[in-house]
Amino acid sequence: MVSDFGDLRDRLKIPSKKRTISQINTMLRLFMWLCIGISGVLITVCAAAYIANSAVFDVKRIEIKGIAHVKADEVLTLLDIEEGDNILSWDMNEARRRLQGHPWIRDLSISRNFVPASIEVSVTEHSPAATLFLRDRPYLISEQGQVFVSSPEKFYGLMIDARQYDRRDMQQGLGQVLANAVASARLAQSKGLPVQDVVIEPGGLVDIRLKSGITLTIFGGMTPVMAERAIKVIRTLHPPEGTVMDLRCDDKVVLRNGSVHGGEG
Repeated sequence: MVSDFGDLRDRLKIPSKKRTISQINTMLRLFMWLCIGISGVLITVCAAAYIANSAVFDVKRIEIKGIAHVKADEVLTLLDIEEGDNILSWDMNEARRRLQGHPWIRDLSISRNFVPASIEVSVTEHSPAATLFLRDRPYLISEQGQVFVSSPEKFYGLMIDARQYDRRDMQQGLGQVLANAVASARLAQSKGLPVQDVVIEPGGLVDIRLKSGITLTIFGGMTPVMAERAIKVIRTLHPPEGTVMDLRCDDKVVLRNGSVHGGEG
C-alpha cells in the first residue's frame, strides 16, 4: 500500500520532551530568583527595623570642646540630637551647617562613632580683639578685623568709635577701614606706643589716640616706617598732650595742636 503522507498534517503534534524539560527548568529558575529577591527585601526591612530600634545605636555620649562664649545648650540645640537618640537617623552635615551660622563660632569639626554611639564637637570661637561703636549699637570685632556679633552689654579689647557710621556702611568701605584701623593699632602697640582708643572719622580718616594724650592720624593702614617716624618725633620733640601727629605724608610728620597747625618733623 502506497501512502503520500498527506495525512500527517492532520495528526496531533507531540511536543518535544527536551523542550518541555527546558521550559520547566526556566520556570524553576525564575521562581528561585523571585524567592531570593523576596528574601533579600525581607532581610533588608528586618535589618533596617532592627537598626532603627536597636539601643546599640542610641547616642551614649556627646562631648563639646572649645566653648567659652557659646553655651553648651546652644550647641546641643543646633546639633538637634541628644543622648538616647538614634545616631544613624541624624544628619551630621545639616547640624554642621547650623552650627557654622552661630556668630561666635569661627570654625568647628564634628566626629561621630557608631559603636559605642557618640558625638564629639570641637569649636573654635572668634577672639574679640576690639569693640566697635556704630550709630545704632556696639559690635565685637575679631582679630581679623571683622564684625561678628552685636555686644549690647559686654565690651572687649580696643575701643573703636565710629558713631558717624552704621552697619550698612560695612559693605561700602567701612569694613576695610576698620580692618586697617585694628591692624594699625596693633602695630603701634608692638612698637611701644600704648593705644587708648581709635576714632574713625567721616571719609575713612583714622585717629589712633595714645595713652600719652597724643593722636596719630592716618589714612589707610599704618606701616612700620610710619610708626618708627612717629616714635622718632616723639622722642626728639616731646610734643605735649593734645598734639595731633599727621602721618599721611610719605616723608614727614605734620604736628598740630587741636585745629591749629604747628611745625613739621
